Amino acid sequence: MNENNLKIKKIQKSSKAAFTVTNIVKIFLIVVAVILLITGFIMIGRQEFFNASFDAALRYGEFTVEEFDWAFEGQMLQHMMEDGQIALALGLYLTEMGVVLVCFTVVLHFVGKVFKTFQESYSPFQPKVIRNLRITFILLTLYTLSTSLGIGLIAGLASWCVLNIFEYGCELQKQSDETL
Repeated sequence: MNENNLKIKKIQKSSKAAFTVTNIVKIFLIVVAVILLITGFIMIGRQEFFNASFDAALRYGEFTVEEFDWAFEGQMLQHMMEDGQIALALGLYLTEMGVVLVCFTVVLHFVGKVFKTFQESYSPFQPKVIRNLRITFILLTLYTLSTSLGIGLIAGLASWCVLNIFEYGCELQKQSDETL
């Protein structure tokens, strides 16, 4: 085997490992997301019970409001606790985290499809790869834009650059295949 074939085999082997890792992480994220969503829905649905339990725990000093500051911005939790709505706040927070993990799972699904295509093909420059990369980059850019406009714009531009490189490579691959 020549050196180029060895490099291709090495890339295909690492793509297989990456595909396996993305599937394992996907399964883990799905399990955690389901747990978070169910717990969040239960807390929202059974607010009276949980609010009474939290109020009693606060009165007996089992925990303080400050111990929950890591999860909430500003004085939101303090205000909700004063209003007796801690179960709603925690339920919404858990539900939000579950939805974020579902979104990450979708992104990992498309990343896994890219690695699967790399593993099975002779060239990464294929329309299938470009389509999966485009979906992945759009989802990641949207998520990044929701957290920071500047970083989101940079991530979007970098993604667009990578997509253009892959589209150019795809066109060159097609021309190369036609000449053979």
